[in-house]
Amino acid sequence: MGPTETASASHIGPRLITLSQNDIGEAMELSTEAAWNQTAEDWRLFFSHGAVFGIVEDGVLSASAAIMPYGAEVGWISMVLTRKSRRGRGLGSQLLKHCLSEIDAQGRTAVLDATPAGEVIYRRLGFEGCESFTRWAGTGGGERFCDGVTPDLALSLLAANRAFGADRTELLTNFARRRPDLCRYVPNTSQYAFGRDGRLATQIGPVGSVSPLSNSTTIANFVADLIGTISGPVFMDVADDCTPLTACLEALEFEPERPFLRMKRGPWLPPKNGSTVAAIAGPEFG
Repeated sequence: MGPTETASASHIGPRLITLSQNDIGEAMELSTEAAWNQTAEDWRLFFSHGAVFGIVEDGVLSASAAIMPYGAEVGWISMVLTRKSRRGRGLGSQLLKHCLSEIDAQGRTAVLDATPAGEVIYRRLGFEGCESFTRWAGTGGGERFCDGVTPDLALSLLAANRAFGADRTELLTNFARRRPDLCRYVPNTSQYAFGRDGRLATQIGPVGSVSPLSNSTTIANFVADLIGTISGPVFMDVADDCTPLTACLEALEFEPERPFLRMKRGPWLPPKNGSTVAAIAGPEFG
Protein backbone atom coordinates (compact mmCIF):
# COMPACT_ATOMS: atom_id res chain seq x y z
CA MET A 1 0.00 0.00 0.00
CA GLY A 2 1.32 3.45 -0.93
CA PRO A 3 1.38 6.57 1.25
CA THR A 4 -1.83 7.71 2.88
CA GLU A 5 -3.58 9.99 0.41
CA THR A 6 -4.87 13.43 1.35
CA ALA A 7 -5.57 14.36 -2.27
CA SER A 8 -7.54 12.84 -5.09
CA ALA A 9 -6.00 9.66 -6.49
CA SER A 10 -6.59 11.07 -9.97
CA HIS A 11 -4.19 13.95 -9.33
CA ILE A 12 -1.27 13.83 -11.77
CA GLY A 13 2.27 14.84 -10.83
CA PRO A 14 4.14 15.19 -7.53
CA ARG A 15 1.94 15.81 -4.52
CA LEU A 16 2.98 17.18 -1.15
CA ILE A 17 0.91 15.40 1.50
CA THR A 18 0.83 14.82 5.24
CA LEU A 19 1.90 11.28 6.08
CA SER A 20 0.47 9.05 8.81
CA GLN A 21 1.44 6.04 10.91
CA ASN A 22 0.34 3.88 8.00
CA ASP A 23 3.32 5.19 6.03
CA ILE A 24 6.08 4.01 8.39
CA GLY A 25 7.06 1.20 6.03
CA GLU A 26 7.84 3.54 3.12
CA ALA A 27 9.43 6.09 5.45
CA MET A 28 11.76 3.35 6.69
CA GLU A 29 12.67 2.60 3.06
CA LEU A 30 13.93 6.17 2.69
CA SER A 31 16.05 6.22 5.87
CA THR A 32 17.41 2.72 5.24
CA GLU A 33 18.39 3.57 1.67
CA ALA A 34 20.27 6.58 3.04
CA ALA A 35 22.08 4.28 5.54
CA TRP A 36 20.66 6.21 8.51
CA ASN A 37 20.24 4.73 11.98
CA GLN A 38 16.48 5.19 12.46
CA THR A 39 14.16 2.40 13.51
CA ALA A 40 10.42 2.15 12.95
CA GLU A 41 10.03 3.26 16.59
CA ASP A 42 11.91 6.49 15.80
CA TRP A 43 9.60 7.18 12.87
CA ARG A 44 6.58 6.35 15.03
CA LEU A 45 7.68 9.08 17.46
CA PHE A 46 7.71 11.66 14.67
CA PHE A 47 4.21 10.62 13.62
CA SER A 48 2.79 10.59 17.15
CA HIS A 49 4.37 13.77 18.53
CA GLY A 50 5.27 15.78 15.42
CA ALA A 51 4.28 16.06 11.77
CA VAL A 52 5.71 14.22 8.78
CA PHE A 53 5.29 15.43 5.20
CA GLY A 54 6.03 13.64 1.97
CA ILE A 55 6.03 14.00 -1.77
CA VAL A 56 4.30 11.21 -3.63
CA GLU A 57 4.91 10.44 -7.29
CA ASP A 58 3.05 7.67 -9.11
CA GLY A 59 1.90 6.23 -5.80
CA VAL A 60 5.46 6.04 -4.39
CA LEU A 61 6.87 8.09 -1.50
CA SER A 62 9.74 9.98 -3.14
CA ALA A 63 10.78 12.32 -0.30
CA SER A 64 10.07 13.15 3.34
CA ALA A 65 10.59 15.82 5.97
CA ALA A 66 9.47 16.05 9.60
CA ILE A 67 8.87 18.63 12.32
CA MET A 68 9.16 17.85 16.02
CA PRO A 69 7.88 20.56 18.41
CA TYR A 70 9.94 21.17 21.54
CA GLY A 71 7.97 23.32 23.94
CA ALA A 72 6.59 26.58 22.60
CA GLU A 73 9.98 27.76 21.34
CA VAL A 74 11.47 25.22 18.93
CA GLY A 75 10.35 23.42 15.79
CA TRP A 76 12.97 20.78 15.05
CA ILE A 77 13.36 19.92 11.35
CA SER A 78 14.48 16.42 10.52
CA MET A 79 14.24 13.40 8.23
CA VAL A 80 14.72 15.44 5.03
CA LEU A 81 15.19 12.45 2.73
CA THR A 82 14.81 11.85 -0.99
CA ARG A 83 14.78 8.48 -2.72
CA LYS A 84 18.02 8.06 -4.70
CA SER A 85 16.20 7.64 -8.00
CA ARG A 86 14.36 10.96 -7.48
CA ARG A 87 17.21 13.17 -6.29
CA GLY A 88 18.32 16.37 -8.00
CA ARG A 89 14.78 17.58 -8.66
CA GLY A 90 14.33 19.90 -5.67
CA LEU A 91 11.92 17.67 -3.74
CA GLY A 92 13.84 18.02 -0.47
CA SER A 93 13.99 21.80 -0.82
CA GLN A 94 10.25 21.91 -1.48
CA LEU A 95 9.54 19.95 1.69
CA LEU A 96 12.03 22.00 3.72
CA LYS A 97 10.31 25.24 2.70
CA HIS A 98 6.96 23.71 3.63
CA CYS A 99 8.31 22.85 7.10
CA LEU A 100 9.60 26.41 7.53
CA SER A 101 6.20 27.81 6.64
CA GLU A 102 4.57 25.57 9.25
CA ILE A 103 7.08 26.55 11.93
CA ASP A 104 6.80 30.27 11.13
CA ALA A 105 3.02 30.02 11.43
CA GLN A 106 3.46 28.43 14.88
CA GLY A 107 5.75 31.27 16.03
CA ARG A 108 8.60 28.87 16.73
CA THR A 109 12.30 28.99 15.86
CA ALA A 110 13.37 26.44 13.25
CA VAL A 111 16.39 24.42 14.43
CA LEU A 112 18.28 21.52 12.83
CA ASP A 113 21.64 19.78 12.75
CA ALA A 114 23.21 20.13 9.32
CA THR A 115 25.88 18.20 7.45
CA PRO A 116 28.46 20.32 5.59
CA ALA A 117 26.55 19.76 2.33
CA GLY A 118 23.28 20.85 3.90
CA GLU A 119 24.79 23.90 5.62
CA VAL A 120 25.11 25.76 2.32
CA ILE A 121 21.42 25.26 1.54
CA TYR A 122 20.27 26.22 5.04
CA ARG A 123 22.30 29.45 5.10
CA ARG A 124 20.55 30.54 1.92
CA LEU A 125 17.25 30.12 3.77
CA GLY A 126 18.34 32.36 6.65
CA PHE A 127 19.79 29.82 9.09
CA GLU A 128 22.81 30.66 11.23
CA GLY A 129 25.25 28.32 12.98
CA CYS A 130 25.24 27.79 16.75
CA GLU A 131 27.27 24.77 17.88
CA SER A 132 29.32 22.03 16.22
CA PHE A 133 29.27 18.29 16.87
CA THR A 134 30.99 15.18 15.51
CA ARG A 135 29.67 11.64 15.25
CA TRP A 136 31.92 9.05 16.87
CA ALA A 137 31.46 5.33 16.20
CA GLY A 138 32.82 2.44 18.22
CA THR A 139 31.93 -0.70 20.14
CA GLY A 140 30.54 -1.06 23.64
CA GLY A 141 32.18 -3.06 26.39
CA GLY A 142 29.26 -5.43 26.86
CA GLU A 143 29.64 -5.66 30.64
CA ARG A 144 26.07 -4.61 31.55
CA PHE A 145 27.27 -2.88 34.70
CA CYS A 146 27.41 0.79 35.61
CA ASP A 147 28.61 1.80 39.06
CA GLY A 148 27.65 4.90 41.02
CA VAL A 149 24.66 6.03 38.96
CA THR A 150 20.94 6.11 39.62
CA PRO A 151 18.26 5.74 36.94
CA ASP A 152 16.02 8.67 37.86
CA LEU A 153 13.77 9.73 34.98
CA ALA A 154 12.29 12.80 36.67
CA LEU A 155 15.65 14.36 37.55
CA SER A 156 17.18 13.35 34.22
CA LEU A 157 14.33 15.09 32.40
CA LEU A 158 14.70 18.27 34.43
CA ALA A 159 18.43 18.42 33.76
CA ALA A 160 18.19 17.59 30.06
CA ASN A 161 15.41 20.10 29.39
CA ARG A 162 17.33 22.86 31.16
CA ALA A 163 20.50 22.09 29.22
CA PHE A 164 18.70 22.03 25.86
CA GLY A 165 16.61 25.12 26.56
CA ALA A 166 13.18 23.75 25.61
CA ASP A 167 10.82 21.03 26.80
CA ARG A 168 11.64 17.62 25.30
CA THR A 169 9.84 15.52 27.88
CA GLU A 170 7.87 13.58 25.26
CA LEU A 171 11.01 12.63 23.33
CA LEU A 172 13.16 11.67 26.30
CA THR A 173 10.40 9.75 28.07
CA ASN A 174 10.10 7.71 24.89
CA PHE A 175 13.85 7.01 24.95
CA ALA A 176 13.72 6.00 28.62
CA ARG A 177 10.84 3.62 27.99
CA ARG A 178 12.67 1.95 25.13
CA ARG A 179 16.06 1.69 26.86
CA PRO A 180 15.63 2.25 30.61
CA ASP A 181 19.15 0.93 31.20
CA LEU A 182 20.57 3.94 29.34
CA CYS A 183 18.58 6.51 31.35
CA ARG A 184 21.13 7.57 33.99
CA TYR A 185 21.49 10.30 36.58
CA VAL A 186 24.36 11.13 38.97
CA PRO A 187 22.97 13.16 41.90
CA ASN A 188 26.11 14.94 43.10
CA THR A 189 27.05 16.27 39.65
CA SER A 190 23.57 16.38 38.04
CA GLN A 191 24.91 14.43 35.08
CA TYR A 192 22.28 12.80 32.91
CA ALA A 193 22.25 10.38 30.00
CA PHE A 194 19.70 8.88 27.65
CA GLY A 195 20.00 6.46 24.76
CA ARG A 196 18.07 4.30 22.36
CA ASP A 197 18.40 1.37 20.02
CA GLY A 198 19.17 2.13 16.39
CA ARG A 199 19.02 0.15 13.19
CA LEU A 200 22.82 0.15 12.93
CA ALA A 201 24.02 0.98 16.46
CA THR A 202 22.97 1.97 19.95
CA GLN A 203 22.82 5.77 20.09
CA ILE A 204 23.98 7.40 23.34
CA GLY A 205 22.57 10.87 23.87
CA PRO A 206 21.68 13.36 25.03
CA VAL A 207 24.37 13.49 27.71
CA GLY A 208 25.29 16.48 29.85
CA SER A 209 25.12 18.20 33.21
CA VAL A 210 23.59 21.25 34.88
CA SER A 211 25.86 21.29 37.93
CA PRO A 212 28.91 23.52 38.51
CA LEU A 213 30.47 20.49 40.24
CA SER A 214 30.57 18.70 36.91
CA ASN A 215 33.08 19.24 34.11
CA SER A 216 34.08 17.65 30.85
CA THR A 217 36.46 15.24 32.58
CA THR A 218 33.86 13.84 34.96
CA ILE A 219 31.38 13.58 32.07
CA ALA A 220 33.99 11.61 30.11
CA ASN A 221 34.30 9.15 32.99
CA PHE A 222 30.51 8.92 33.22
CA VAL A 223 30.25 8.14 29.51
CA ALA A 224 33.07 5.58 29.62
CA ASP A 225 31.20 3.69 32.35
CA LEU A 226 28.00 3.81 30.30
CA ILE A 227 29.70 2.58 27.11
CA GLY A 228 31.03 -0.33 29.14
CA THR A 229 27.46 -1.54 29.70
CA ILE A 230 26.50 -1.66 26.00
CA SER A 231 26.95 -4.60 23.65
CA GLY A 232 27.70 -4.06 19.97
CA PRO A 233 28.14 -0.91 17.86
CA VAL A 234 27.69 2.52 19.50
CA PHE A 235 27.17 6.00 18.03
CA MET A 236 27.69 9.28 19.91
CA ASP A 237 27.30 12.78 18.46
CA VAL A 238 29.67 14.75 20.69
CA ALA A 239 30.10 18.50 21.20
CA ASP A 240 33.41 19.53 19.65
CA ASP A 241 34.27 21.69 22.67
CA CYS A 242 33.99 18.68 25.03
CA THR A 243 37.59 17.65 24.38
CA PRO A 244 38.04 15.31 27.39
CA LEU A 245 35.10 13.26 26.08
CA THR A 246 36.55 13.06 22.57
CA ALA A 247 39.88 11.99 24.09
CA CYS A 248 38.05 9.34 26.09
CA LEU A 249 36.36 8.02 22.96
CA GLU A 250 39.68 7.91 21.12
CA ALA A 251 41.11 5.86 23.99
CA LEU A 252 38.17 3.48 23.61
CA GLU A 253 39.06 3.17 19.90
CA PHE A 254 36.06 5.13 18.67
CA GLU A 255 36.56 6.92 15.35
CA PRO A 256 35.09 10.22 14.08
CA GLU A 257 32.70 9.79 11.15
CA ARG A 258 31.06 13.08 10.19
CA PRO A 259 30.52 16.63 11.50
CA PHE A 260 27.23 18.39 12.23
CA LEU A 261 26.50 22.07 12.70
CA ARG A 262 23.50 23.10 14.78
CA MET A 263 21.67 25.85 12.92
CA LYS A 264 18.65 27.99 13.70
CA ARG A 265 16.31 30.45 12.03
CA GLY A 266 14.52 32.58 14.60
CA PRO A 267 15.03 34.24 17.99
CA TRP A 268 15.49 31.15 20.20
CA LEU A 269 19.02 30.69 21.56
CA PRO A 270 20.71 27.78 23.36
CA PRO A 271 20.73 28.57 27.09
CA LYS A 272 23.68 30.23 28.79
CA ASN A 273 22.94 28.88 32.25
CA GLY A 274 26.11 26.95 33.01
CA SER A 275 24.77 23.70 31.60
CA THR A 276 27.04 21.36 29.67
CA VAL A 277 25.77 19.53 26.59
CA ALA A 278 28.33 16.80 25.95
CA ALA A 279 26.40 14.77 23.37
CA ILE A 280 23.14 15.30 21.49
CA ALA A 281 20.33 12.86 20.84
CA GLY A 282 21.40 12.64 17.19
CA PRO A 283 20.80 14.99 14.27
CA GLU A 284 17.29 13.65 13.78
CA PHE A 285 16.26 14.67 17.31
CA GLY A 286 18.82 17.30 18.35
